[in-house]
Amino acid sequence: MIPSDQPSLPQSWTSVISSKKSPFHLPFRELWKYRDLIILSVRRDLVAMHKQTIMGPLWYFIQPLISTVVYQIVFGNIARISTNNIPPFLFFMSGIVIWYYFSSCLSRTSNIFTANANLFTKVYFPRLAIPIAQVISNAWQFLIQLLIFLGFYCYFLWKGAPIHFSYRVIIIPALILQTALLGLGFGCWIAAVTTRFRDLQMAVAPFIQLWMYGSCIFYPLSAAPPYLQNILIFNPIVPIIESFRFAMMGQGQIEIWQWLISFAITIIVLIIGLVEFSRAERTMADTI
Repeated sequence: MIPSDQPSLPQSWTSVISSKKSPFHLPFRELWKYRDLIILSVRRDLVAMHKQTIMGPLWYFIQPLISTVVYQIVFGNIARISTNNIPPFLFFMSGIVIWYYFSSCLSRTSNIFTANANLFTKVYFPRLAIPIAQVISNAWQFLIQLLIFLGFYCYFLWKGAPIHFSYRVIIIPALILQTALLGLGFGCWIAAVTTRFRDLQMAVAPFIQLWMYGSCIFYPLSAAPPYLQNILIFNPIVPIIESFRFAMMGQGQIEIWQWLISFAITIIVLIIGLVEFSRAERTMADTI
């Protein structure tokens, strides 16, 4: 205790950390300040993915190829689902590439709090840095798989397949960014909920699997009945996949208003996810 007749000591701290923040507070300035941490987290994730593996990044090539072949046999050759004149191999792979990026962003950010509980309770940094790092590290896998798709695309184009791209390919970066934001939003939302209800984490994988069947990966939107098309449009990943196919191959059924609905849902999900994530990080040390 400092005697009253002595001057108070100068404050030695430079910042104050408090849990009393608005739920709508988003630490953009802090995220920029901790950008080196995000880079290191991305590097750590990439090293962890390839450590003690036999083929390393080759799994990025094998996974979409095997899935595409299986889907072509089951849904193309056996079920004979129409692909709107798009070569079935390209049709299935285009949906798989987009879906894998979305699902990996969602699943790997949905357990942020439980997987990093020891780190979060010992040192302070903007917690949102870890989900962002996960999305960026998943982008590396996505880019490799996208290059595989482009390789097969050029092959089918050379063989004279009825596909063509146009100026619409300029929207592909926007579609990729929207996919990342959608996965981030849903992942942060689920991560916040599972801090209070841990058993819900067990339902994430089955939920993603069921979601995949309603995302027009194995069938075009036009193959669904009209009433079902109106429902599928509100699945935000469907217009993204359909827009990607239309931009790359000039075939598909997608209208601008359908993509705008998907974009609006993405923004709403992202805002809710970030708000819930911010709310959960204030009390996660007590509830995790």
